Amino acid sequence: VLSCGDNYRVVGYNDMYQLDIENYYTSGSQQYTFEAENALTSALAQVSRTTAYKLYQLTGHGESSLESDFTETLDNSGVTMQDLNLLTTDTVPEDAAALLINDPQADLSTLDAAAIKTYLENGGHLFVTTDLTVSTPNLDALLAEYGMTRQEGLVIENDSNYYLYGTAQTCLLPNLSSNEITAGVTDGMHVFTPVAQGIVKGDSTDDLTLTTLLSTSSTAYAMQDYAQASTAEQGANDPNGPFNIAVAASNSTTGAKVVWVNCANLLNSKGIEYVAREYASLLIGGNAQLLTSTVNWMTGEENG
Repeated sequence: VLSCGDNYRVVGYNDMYQLDIENYYTSGSQQYTFEAENALTSALAQVSRTTAYKLYQLTGHGESSLESDFTETLDNSGVTMQDLNLLTTDTVPEDAAALLINDPQADLSTLDAAAIKTYLENGGHLFVTTDLTVSTPNLDALLAEYGMTRQEGLVIENDSNYYLYGTAQTCLLPNLSSNEITAGVTDGMHVFTPVAQGIVKGDSTDDLTLTTLLSTSSTAYAMQDYAQASTAEQGANDPNGPFNIAVAASNSTTGAKVVWVNCANLLNSKGIEYVAREYASLLIGGNAQLLTSTVNWMTGEENG
């Protein structure tokens, strides 16, 4: 039992020794992992924290909702989730620490885009993931105001160090840049971005700073006619890498912070489990930590 003031948490045996359920049901053997350090560290953070944050996830455009793999990591950092549908309100709530747009399957309306633009101009924070097969001109125009545009085509990685062993060359394990945003993604963690598209990063200005978070190798290329392709062979019009898969933008005048990951599966537990199988929990953990580290950066909390 950990207590601090009026807050307390109970860390049980099953929190510290976790049974591999899938292995138990397939083989009948009981295999446990020792998770006490993570369980106790998280509980200490929860009982001693004095500040809480609210992350709104946009709905109404076919967005994917975050599953427990991601919400639990956010909760450990004092971040709670709440849905936001701009059809019922014309503004992003004032208590929003950040806004999440996760894999929309339809474009923002003109009014939705205007509401989010106003939110950012007033110092708001935005985290976006996108699907290369979905056309979102209004959302793209909003991201372009922060120096980021799409690199057309499906990213194919030719360096085996940059994609998951035994899978397609689209199952990227991109390079993780070292900076204050990614500081919480510790050594040994991997960020997984299966089926991604590049981001063209504009020039930084006096007000706008652009930072690469995830990138491919120089041997990657962007397949333009991926919908008709039968092989991974590079075509004559397919541009060469390296490509940015995730970029952060911050405006020093307004205080706005925007992070765009051009991969629909970054925060999709089931999709990662389907592709990665036995590596899924490791990769989901890395992706969840990237999200949490980004929100910490947006709210001014220390990453570590």
